[in-house]
Amino acid sequence: MDLRIRSLPDEVVNRIAAGEVVERPASVLKELLENAVDSGARNVEAEASGPFPFTLRVTDDGCGMTREEAALAVRRHTTSKIASAEDLERIASFGFRGEALPSIASVSRLRLVTRPRDSGTATELVAEGGNVVQLREAGAPAGTTATVSELFGNVPARRKFLKSERTELSHLWEVFHGVAIPGEGIAFRFSDGRGTFLYEGRESARDRAKRHAGDDAQYLAPVDLSSAFFRLHGWVGLPQLSRAGGAGLWFFVNGRRFRDRGLYAAVREAYRGILPGDRLPVVYLFIACSPAEADVNVHPAKTEVRFRYPRDLSELVRHAIGQALGEAPGNAGSSWPQWTGREAPPAIRPPGPPPLDVPLPFGTPEAEAEIAGERFFSSLVPVGQVLGTYLVCEGADGLVLVDQHAADERVVFSRLKDLYLGHRAPIQRWLHVEEVSLPGVLREERPAVENFLARAGFLFEPSGEGRLRLTGGPAALGAFDARRWWEELCESLRAQETLPKDVFDADRELWRMACHASVRGGDRVSMERARLLLADLDRAVAAHSCPHGRPVWVRFSRARLEALFHRSG
Repeated sequence: MDLRIRSLPDEVVNRIAAGEVVERPASVLKELLENAVDSGARNVEAEASGPFPFTLRVTDDGCGMTREEAALAVRRHTTSKIASAEDLERIASFGFRGEALPSIASVSRLRLVTRPRDSGTATELVAEGGNVVQLREAGAPAGTTATVSELFGNVPARRKFLKSERTELSHLWEVFHGVAIPGEGIAFRFSDGRGTFLYEGRESARDRAKRHAGDDAQYLAPVDLSSAFFRLHGWVGLPQLSRAGGAGLWFFVNGRRFRDRGLYAAVREAYRGILPGDRLPVVYLFIACSPAEADVNVHPAKTEVRFRYPRDLSELVRHAIGQALGEAPGNAGSSWPQWTGREAPPAIRPPGPPPLDVPLPFGTPEAEAEIAGERFFSSLVPVGQVLGTYLVCEGADGLVLVDQHAADERVVFSRLKDLYLGHRAPIQRWLHVEEVSLPGVLREERPAVENFLARAGFLFEPSGEGRLRLTGGPAALGAFDARRWWEELCESLRAQETLPKDVFDADRELWRMACHASVRGGDRVSMERARLLLADLDRAVAAHSCPHGRPVWVRFSRARLEALFHRSG
């Protein structure tokens, strides 16, 4: 009798494993780079060359392999990273499932040249379609060189699903930076025939992230906060930096880049009211925790991580971003139980000799001054106004333009929000009383209307059925057109088929009021008024953007100005 359940041939098994691990050229580069890191290398060089879908070569000066180890490395489920099931609970290396090299070899031509540091002879191994076709002695320096060519040559259907050469090349660069940025102590170089990028071994992960950001680094604010289970540090972008998609989100845990829906949601929430809803920020967040708190074995390509305490991490991320962008008290970190590092994450790679000094291809820019400091705006010197809209200011290292409407809008909104949250703020009576009508949709919600007006700092009294007399309001509103604001509010409510659960979205209405009460584009502003506005910005929350998410300021560094005018310094 024929059995309906049968064992699969090795060739089919290898193809299935390759489908999980090798999706595109970038998948191959990721596996080879991670193997190089795990080998204890201090220098890793990668190259993409040849016709599409490229020949990929990764060379390291790590521990290397013997002839016997090289032969085992291209067999499935062989690894030097784990020995027992218990080891899966404390994984501190990149590769550990033992499928990368055999999976790559099953869909390409793989050539390994490898030599241990204590051996005088190297080994050359060539595998094609999953079969070893050559294994011999060779001459080579200590370490390993892996060359992958003819990718998907034996599975042409897989090649048809690749994107354009340009797109696949961009994925290669993203993988390179994803491995190299957290790889402290290792020098990484990648070239594609058109350009080269190098990270020096002595650069910290934070320094690498800032250099990866390029000119945008001037709009990154530092993050450093701990909880009972995690330590979080890195950079978060100000509103000047945003993307239509998630390409700017870089999350790392114990040196490994990963994706996580919970952190994605936490970042979006942290930027609510700071960025428009259809934009995402640029962030580089490095998370340190005990390996036992993070399961990195939940995805075949090891791109996702499951945390034991995800809520704690999400709260830490939201709080840290808020603090960095000026929405949390400067001392907020003291309220968190501090991560003691009792089970500090072990190094991703074994210790080795100090990194070689390799010159950077483009030179190292001087570190930017911290832009989220308490007195950033007050340190600016206003020198003029252009187009009746932008304040021209001189900063410590260049020119800063401030959008006067966005700046004043943020200041007014901050004061209104303080008053709404119960903080003391001046209220003034108006010389001209405004009598307004409650539209039909609001008649039954009058208690909610009056509660909002009272909390927002308005003085009012009833004036017959469905009417109110507004007699005063927050002093922060200045010459406020209350009638115009009220008409816009009523119009927006009439346009809704049904009223929202909370008739008044406090932030939305406070934003609307702040917009009406702020200096407008086109208004002439004296230099004294400009200095007062800058000083007020230092006391406002989230002062780097207006309440609608537009940036308040942009900077042109001295270096950029000199480049524009072709000055050599």
